[in-house]
Amino acid sequence: MMAVPTYDRFIEPILRILAENPEGLPAKQVHDEAASRLKLSEAEMAELLPSGVQQVYKNRAGWAHDRLKRAGLSDSPRRGFWRLTESGFAYVKNHPTPLSIEQTEKIT
Repeated sequence: MMAVPTYDRFIEPILRILAENPEGLPAKQVHDEAASRLKLSEAEMAELLPSGVQQVYKNRAGWAHDRLKRAGLSDSPRRGFWRLTESGFAYVKNHPTPLSIEQTEKIT
């Protein structure tokens, strides 16, 4: 079994998912779509944090979104709802191809 990717691997799919949905989406929908794009298996999606409370992939997606928020590329206008900011849309327009790991590391 492969491990769930680190949070930085979630940045790219989350950025694209939010760009495709300008009105924003419920975080749960973003988690699941990012997992799908990262081709996570059902076993990987079922993996829980050591606390046993949250699935690892949802935690990693949350951290990825936190990085996007800190960079000013996305926001959460209400609890459990994510969307890109104007800066986020500009960033996606200027980076039409998938981001490299180096590029995602620069998003802070």
